[in-house]
Amino acid sequence: MRRAVPATPSELLPLQLETIGIQYDQEPVTRPHGYPCYHWLQTLAGEGELSMNGRTWNMPERSGILLAPGTPHHYKPRSDSWQTGYITFHGSTAGNIVQSLGWSIIEHFQWGTGHDPITGQMKSLLAFAESGGDPSGWRYSADLYRFLTLLRTEARTDKRPPISKRLNRVQDLLHWLEQEYANPEIGLAEMAAQLGIGKRQLNERFRDLFGQTAYAYLIQLRLRKAKEWLPSRPDWTVRRIGEAVGFRDASHFVATFRQKEGMTPETYRKLYAAKPGKNRELD
Repeated sequence: MRRAVPATPSELLPLQLETIGIQYDQEPVTRPHGYPCYHWLQTLAGEGELSMNGRTWNMPERSGILLAPGTPHHYKPRSDSWQTGYITFHGSTAGNIVQSLGWSIIEHFQWGTGHDPITGQMKSLLAFAESGGDPSGWRYSADLYRFLTLLRTEARTDKRPPISKRLNRVQDLLHWLEQEYANPEIGLAEMAAQLGIGKRQLNERFRDLFGQTAYAYLIQLRLRKAKEWLPSRPDWTVRRIGEAVGFRDASHFVATFRQKEGMTPETYRKLYAAKPGKNRELD
């Protein structure tokens, strides 16, 4: 068994590592009242199973389960030898972070063969904890956040595939938009055609990934390009920049920019320009 218990910082950090380790021959564990911290358990070799409230999850290699504090559970081996890795953590914003990642009191994760950044990050965090190299706990906090985001992007849950795989489904369109955003004729039909799907399915994918429609994503892309150009091209009028990033007219550009950014394009230009320039009116 390998087990590390880091020093307890004087202040409660956003994410705070409690324990981390590897159990080379995992025995059955029953916790009728759960564990007091968030508890990550993953299979490194062999196979086990975890049960909660009459439901059971098999845990082969490249799978793991995240349990919220106080969640009753029981786990045991399903093979002759079950090797597990575990992380327990808490923190001032741990609950908010887990909730913001879309997870409930128990989440089951699986990830594919090949490169395994999840296990790599867990073992790296364990080795660093064993070295005692972070008495303040801040690096542990950052590494824990990195580990959770890896779960979010590289592992699939019982509900949906990982973000990385879902992004692959729209990657060709994202590359195309980076090249064609300045074309004011682009609409949902043209965007959907790039992926060979319908407009409704296109919007479903974008809402799932980015929390907005595909056309709203395009507008955000155009505004991002405008924000790059406004300070760096002081000789261009607001109208010219709006047209260059795909807006049909200056008034629409200004109104959209003000709504999304809370200021006009000209105010943004003055705020971020390297050298203050003269006030510019719309052409």
